[in-house]
Amino acid sequence: MNVHRRPFLSLIACALLLLPGTVVGQGIRGDVTLNWGWLQLRPFVRDSVPEDGVSGPGLQRQLPDGTTVTCIDGDFCRWYEDNGTRQDITPFTQDLRFAGWTGVQGLSFHGQMRTRLGSDDLWPRTEQKFDLMSGYLSFNRSAYQVKAGRMYRASGLGYYNFDGASAVWRGLGWLWLEAYGGWSLARGVNAPRNGDLVTESDLLATDRRGLLFGGAVGFRGGKVFSGSATYQREIRTDRLALYTERAAVDLRALVGGWAFDGAAAYDFAYDQVNDARLRITTPALVGIKFAAQGRHYTPFFDYWTIWSAFSPVGFNEGRLSATWTSRNIPLLVEAGGAYREYEDANTGPTNTTVKNDGWRGFGRVYWSPDRWYVDGRYRAENGFGGARYGGDLILGRYVGKGSASYVALRGSATETLSEFRVGERYVTGGAVEGAYDISKANLTLDASLGFYRIEDKNRPLSQDWTEGRATLGLRWRFNSGGTR
Repeated sequence: MNVHRRPFLSLIACALLLLPGTVVGQGIRGDVTLNWGWLQLRPFVRDSVPEDGVSGPGLQRQLPDGTTVTCIDGDFCRWYEDNGTRQDITPFTQDLRFAGWTGVQGLSFHGQMRTRLGSDDLWPRTEQKFDLMSGYLSFNRSAYQVKAGRMYRASGLGYYNFDGASAVWRGLGWLWLEAYGGWSLARGVNAPRNGDLVTESDLLATDRRGLLFGGAVGFRGGKVFSGSATYQREIRTDRLALYTERAAVDLRALVGGWAFDGAAAYDFAYDQVNDARLRITTPALVGIKFAAQGRHYTPFFDYWTIWSAFSPVGFNEGRLSATWTSRNIPLLVEAGGAYREYEDANTGPTNTTVKNDGWRGFGRVYWSPDRWYVDGRYRAENGFGGARYGGDLILGRYVGKGSASYVALRGSATETLSEFRVGERYVTGGAVEGAYDISKANLTLDASLGFYRIEDKNRPLSQDWTEGRATLGLRWRFNSGGTR
């Protein structure tokens, strides 16, 4: 049996055992989503020639046709090249989400799972046919809540999922306390750190699972103040080493139409603040809302990885934006920008010309007369390692009532430059996309089809080509209640 199914099977078994003979208020609701995709890729292949057959000294050399190769003395010169063929890939996934009520007051069960039946073998993780993303029992009362199973928790530390239990007490109304713990899962993978998904992709993966423990305290002062503080510790199951030990604080205040948001995350092992930010949003002034944010960020890596040993460099950033909406016409205009400066890495030559700062700007205009809408966006970013400029223009129309059904044309253009490569890349293209909601049948269908032209400049060995992409999705919503 697949080990990832066991928490869910235990969940269902417990739910069935706890059901009384005669109950009321039972029911289950959720949705099933089928997602099919198609895209074209142009794979690269690795090639090599004996080192003594390539003229010239040094690590980097050139073949007679101009191809740059990497050579090792007495070994081979190797490079990657485009073999000129396109490869079609068709991923296909099926998602099920549900929440059910047993008829026992406060007792419910929840789950989210994914299968990849019929997906293309070239798509990542296709060999894992079943993935339990979450599945837990919940017992909820006005003063407390208890959960058990596979769950995830979101806080100032990010998203962490684990197999275990959590308990929340909120008896005072304005104050709540939480404690949680269990076997941790690799972030974004829904599998143990020593499972196949991690060990097959990382030669230096850990050989032990992790145990995660944490606690949080939060408060709410009416509609004016709120905040929380979280402490979390993750250790190996043999208790010989730490995986993570961090804390986070989140605060929010609303004063006379002004909003103040602050957050910080602290790493105990390296005695440093990984992420700290303060954001201020003004009330509407002449129809314009302003927002200003200051942020300091230093990358965080789990202690079992080797990446922390390289002392990753952080940055400080300031960001300003303004949003204007009209009271008379359906028009929204947004513009903003940010400036970022990286800290000194204390490595390399002192006369280096590598950038240590960067900036980015963005803008948007959204106009929706009657049932039509026009959405134009532009973004520009220039910083360490490269630059990117581009935008999208969407012309669409809503169909029927509401905004769930629509059809639209999308145009896109992007220019990318890399500081560590020669030449630029341009991507231009368009797509038709839309969705249709059949409310009576609880069905929603969405689809898109687009083609994008990829062109390289100042790269004599590159070949221009056109890439096709398509998606097709079907979502069915269900809701049953009142009877078993």
